[in-house]
Order: sequence, then structure tokens, then C-alpha cells
Amino acid sequence: MALRRTAAVIVLLAGIALGFWVVFGSPHDWAGGMRLLKFALGLTSLGMITASAWLMFPGSPDDDDDDDISPHPMTGPLDAL
Repeated sequence: MALRRTAAVIVLLAGIALGFWVVFGSPHDWAGGMRLLKFALGLTSLGMITASAWLMFPGSPDDDDDDDISPHPMTGPLDAL
């Protein structure tokens, strides 16, 4: 688990560094088709930050393997329509 969290922190810092470089760094003078590369690098930065959150906290409430039978939520009058 410690290795996974360490990897999450490394990916998070790399994503933040890439995002700062795209916003404040060299790509400002890129024109034409290179602007698409700048856009792709920005999306990659966001993807890395999202992936680091997934690495840090892999579970979700839907992934629970509990056999609890929770009551279904009550339906309202508009649910029957």
C-alpha cells in the first residue's frame, strides 16, 4: 500500500509540474498544429492528476463487497410517472 501511495504522490507532482509548464512555460509561442499538442499536454496533465487520486484512494462506495441488505430509497409521487 505504501508503494501505491508513493506512486500516487509522484504521479501527482509530475502532473502538476506538466500543468504548470503548459500554462507558464515554453508552449506560449507554439502556433498552428502545435497548439493541438499543447491542448493534449494539458489534458494529459489533468489525466495524471486524476490517476494519482485513483492510486491514492482506489476504492469507491460501489466497490464494497458487503452483503448488507440496505433498504431501497423511498419512491416519491413523481417516480411512478
